[in-house]
Amino acid sequence: MNKNILEKDKETLFDLTGIPESLKPAYELCIKSYNHWKEGRILDTISLLEEALKIFQKNNAYKEIANILDFLGDLYNMRGNLEKALKLYKACLDICEDFEDEISTTIVAEKIVQIYREKRDYEKMIPYLYRTLEIAEKCGDAHRAARAMAGIGDVHRNKKEYQTAKEAYEIALKIYRGLGAKELAEIVENVLKDLEEEMSST
Repeated sequence: MNKNILEKDKETLFDLTGIPESLKPAYELCIKSYNHWKEGRILDTISLLEEALKIFQKNNAYKEIANILDFLGDLYNMRGNLEKALKLYKACLDICEDFEDEISTTIVAEKIVQIYREKRDYEKMIPYLYRTLEIAEKCGDAHRAARAMAGIGDVHRNKKEYQTAKEAYEIALKIYRGLGAKELAEIVENVLKDLEEEMSST
Protein backbone atom coordinates (compact mmCIF):
# COMPACT_ATOMS: atom_id res chain seq x y z
CA MET A 1 0.00 0.00 0.00
CA ASN A 2 1.36 3.35 -1.04
CA LYS A 3 2.03 5.44 2.10
CA ASN A 4 0.20 8.38 0.52
CA ILE A 5 -3.28 7.12 -0.25
CA LEU A 6 -4.56 10.25 -1.98
CA GLU A 7 -3.09 10.90 -5.40
CA LYS A 8 -2.22 14.54 -6.08
CA ASP A 9 -3.01 14.03 -9.75
CA LYS A 10 -6.21 12.03 -10.21
CA GLU A 11 -5.06 11.00 -13.71
CA THR A 12 -2.63 8.53 -12.09
CA LEU A 13 -5.74 6.66 -10.93
CA PHE A 14 -6.57 5.93 -14.54
CA ASP A 15 -3.45 4.01 -15.52
CA LEU A 16 -4.59 0.43 -16.16
CA THR A 17 -1.07 -1.06 -16.07
CA GLY A 18 -0.95 -3.95 -13.64
CA ILE A 19 -4.56 -3.48 -12.52
CA PRO A 20 -6.33 -6.72 -11.43
CA GLU A 21 -9.08 -7.84 -13.85
CA SER A 22 -11.71 -7.44 -11.10
CA LEU A 23 -10.95 -3.70 -10.86
CA LYS A 24 -10.65 -2.90 -14.58
CA PRO A 25 -14.39 -2.12 -15.08
CA ALA A 26 -14.20 0.41 -12.22
CA TYR A 27 -11.04 1.99 -13.64
CA GLU A 28 -12.71 2.26 -17.05
CA LEU A 29 -15.64 4.07 -15.41
CA CYS A 30 -13.13 6.42 -13.76
CA ILE A 31 -11.50 7.21 -17.10
CA LYS A 32 -14.92 7.98 -18.61
CA SER A 33 -15.89 10.08 -15.59
CA TYR A 34 -12.65 12.06 -15.76
CA ASN A 35 -13.31 12.91 -19.42
CA HIS A 36 -16.81 14.08 -18.48
CA TRP A 37 -15.31 16.18 -15.69
CA LYS A 38 -12.89 17.87 -18.10
CA GLU A 39 -15.91 18.69 -20.31
CA GLY A 40 -17.71 20.23 -17.32
CA ARG A 41 -20.34 17.45 -17.16
CA ILE A 42 -20.37 17.23 -13.37
CA LEU A 43 -23.56 15.18 -12.91
CA ASP A 44 -22.34 12.53 -15.38
CA THR A 45 -18.97 12.52 -13.59
CA ILE A 46 -20.64 11.93 -10.22
CA SER A 47 -22.87 9.18 -11.59
CA LEU A 48 -19.95 7.21 -13.09
CA LEU A 49 -17.74 7.69 -10.02
CA GLU A 50 -20.52 6.36 -7.79
CA GLU A 51 -20.78 3.27 -10.01
CA ALA A 52 -17.00 2.77 -9.84
CA LEU A 53 -17.08 3.23 -6.07
CA LYS A 54 -19.45 0.26 -5.68
CA ILE A 55 -17.04 -2.01 -7.58
CA PHE A 56 -14.04 -0.81 -5.55
CA GLN A 57 -15.99 -1.33 -2.30
CA LYS A 58 -16.94 -4.87 -3.34
CA ASN A 59 -13.23 -5.60 -3.90
CA ASN A 60 -11.97 -3.80 -0.75
CA ALA A 61 -9.75 -1.59 -2.91
CA TYR A 62 -9.18 0.97 -0.16
CA LYS A 63 -6.74 3.28 -1.94
CA GLU A 64 -9.14 3.62 -4.87
CA ILE A 65 -12.12 4.02 -2.51
CA ALA A 66 -10.35 6.87 -0.66
CA ASN A 67 -9.52 8.69 -3.92
CA ILE A 68 -13.07 8.36 -5.26
CA LEU A 69 -14.57 9.54 -1.94
CA ASP A 70 -12.24 12.56 -1.98
CA PHE A 71 -13.04 13.40 -5.62
CA LEU A 72 -16.80 12.98 -5.03
CA GLY A 73 -16.51 15.15 -1.92
CA ASP A 74 -14.90 17.90 -4.03
CA LEU A 75 -17.62 17.62 -6.68
CA TYR A 76 -20.51 17.78 -4.19
CA ASN A 77 -18.75 20.64 -2.42
CA MET A 78 -18.47 22.54 -5.72
CA ARG A 79 -22.20 22.00 -6.27
CA GLY A 80 -22.94 23.40 -2.81
CA ASN A 81 -24.14 20.10 -1.32
CA LEU A 82 -22.09 20.51 1.86
CA GLU A 83 -23.77 17.71 3.82
CA LYS A 84 -23.04 15.12 1.16
CA ALA A 85 -19.47 16.41 0.74
CA LEU A 86 -18.94 16.22 4.50
CA LYS A 87 -20.12 12.63 4.64
CA LEU A 88 -17.79 11.63 1.78
CA TYR A 89 -14.78 13.45 3.25
CA LYS A 90 -15.33 11.81 6.65
CA ALA A 91 -15.46 8.33 5.07
CA CYS A 92 -12.26 9.16 3.18
CA LEU A 93 -10.62 10.44 6.36
CA ASP A 94 -11.38 7.16 8.16
CA ILE A 95 -9.50 5.23 5.47
CA CYS A 96 -6.54 7.63 5.55
CA GLU A 97 -6.37 7.27 9.35
CA ASP A 98 -6.66 3.46 9.15
CA PHE A 99 -3.66 3.36 6.83
CA GLU A 100 -1.75 5.88 8.97
CA ASP A 101 -1.38 8.17 5.98
CA GLU A 102 -0.87 11.43 7.81
CA ILE A 103 -0.38 13.66 4.77
CA SER A 104 -3.71 12.61 3.23
CA THR A 105 -5.36 12.82 6.68
CA THR A 106 -4.43 16.51 6.99
CA ILE A 107 -5.56 17.29 3.42
CA VAL A 108 -9.01 15.81 4.08
CA ALA A 109 -9.26 17.21 7.63
CA GLU A 110 -8.67 20.71 6.22
CA LYS A 111 -11.49 20.19 3.70
CA ILE A 112 -13.81 19.18 6.56
CA VAL A 113 -12.76 22.27 8.54
CA GLN A 114 -13.53 24.46 5.51
CA ILE A 115 -17.06 23.03 5.20
CA TYR A 116 -17.80 23.52 8.90
CA ARG A 117 -16.48 27.08 8.54
CA GLU A 118 -18.88 27.71 5.64
CA LYS A 119 -21.71 26.28 7.74
CA ARG A 120 -20.57 28.48 10.68
CA ASP A 121 -20.47 25.33 12.79
CA TYR A 122 -17.25 26.38 14.53
CA GLU A 123 -17.42 23.94 17.43
CA LYS A 124 -17.22 20.96 15.05
CA MET A 125 -14.01 22.31 13.49
CA ILE A 126 -12.03 21.75 16.70
CA PRO A 127 -11.10 18.03 16.52
CA TYR A 128 -10.04 18.35 12.89
CA LEU A 129 -7.96 21.46 13.58
CA TYR A 130 -6.17 19.77 16.46
CA ARG A 131 -5.56 16.62 14.40
CA THR A 132 -4.07 18.78 11.63
CA LEU A 133 -1.94 20.64 14.16
CA GLU A 134 -0.71 17.40 15.71
CA ILE A 135 0.39 16.00 12.33
CA ALA A 136 1.86 19.35 11.19
CA GLU A 137 4.02 19.53 14.33
CA LYS A 138 5.13 15.92 13.90
CA CYS A 139 6.03 16.46 10.22
CA GLY A 140 7.58 19.90 10.74
CA ASP A 141 4.99 21.52 8.45
CA ALA A 142 5.05 25.07 9.84
CA HIS A 143 2.62 26.55 7.29
CA ARG A 144 -0.03 23.95 8.09
CA ALA A 145 0.57 24.39 11.85
CA ALA A 146 0.07 28.16 11.51
CA ARG A 147 -3.14 27.65 9.50
CA ALA A 148 -4.46 25.28 12.17
CA MET A 149 -3.59 27.75 14.96
CA ALA A 150 -5.38 30.56 13.10
CA GLY A 151 -8.40 28.25 12.71
CA ILE A 152 -8.33 27.47 16.44
CA GLY A 153 -8.22 31.23 17.05
CA ASP A 154 -11.31 31.66 14.84
CA VAL A 155 -13.23 29.01 16.80
CA HIS A 156 -12.46 30.61 20.18
CA ARG A 157 -13.17 34.11 18.86
CA ASN A 158 -16.57 32.93 17.66
CA LYS A 159 -17.24 31.51 21.14
CA LYS A 160 -16.20 34.90 22.62
CA GLU A 161 -13.29 33.20 24.39
CA TYR A 162 -11.14 36.15 23.44
CA GLN A 163 -8.02 35.45 25.49
CA THR A 164 -7.67 31.89 24.15
CA ALA A 165 -8.33 33.19 20.62
CA LYS A 166 -5.66 35.86 21.04
CA GLU A 167 -3.08 33.32 22.20
CA ALA A 168 -3.80 31.06 19.20
CA TYR A 169 -3.54 33.97 16.73
CA GLU A 170 -0.27 35.13 18.33
CA ILE A 171 1.24 31.66 17.83
CA ALA A 172 0.07 31.66 14.18
CA LEU A 173 1.56 35.15 13.71
CA LYS A 174 4.88 34.10 15.23
CA ILE A 175 5.10 31.09 12.88
CA TYR A 176 4.23 33.16 9.79
CA ARG A 177 6.83 35.80 10.71
CA GLY A 178 9.41 33.06 11.24
CA LEU A 179 8.62 31.72 7.77
CA GLY A 180 8.86 35.18 6.24
CA ALA A 181 5.25 34.84 5.04
CA LYS A 182 4.53 38.58 5.09
CA GLU A 183 1.05 38.60 3.56
CA LEU A 184 -0.23 35.84 5.86
CA ALA A 185 1.36 37.56 8.86
CA GLU A 186 -0.43 40.81 7.91
CA ILE A 187 -3.79 39.02 7.73
CA VAL A 188 -3.31 37.64 11.26
CA GLU A 189 -2.09 41.08 12.50
CA ASN A 190 -5.33 42.63 11.20
CA VAL A 191 -7.41 39.89 12.84
CA LEU A 192 -5.59 40.57 16.14
CA LYS A 193 -6.33 44.31 15.84
CA ASP A 194 -10.03 43.58 15.30
CA LEU A 195 -9.99 41.14 18.21
CA GLU A 196 -8.41 43.77 20.54
CA GLU A 197 -11.27 46.13 19.62
CA GLU A 198 -13.84 43.42 20.36
CA MET A 199 -12.16 42.71 23.70
CA SER A 200 -12.10 46.39 24.69
CA SER A 201 -15.78 46.85 23.84
CA THR A 202 -16.96 43.97 26.06
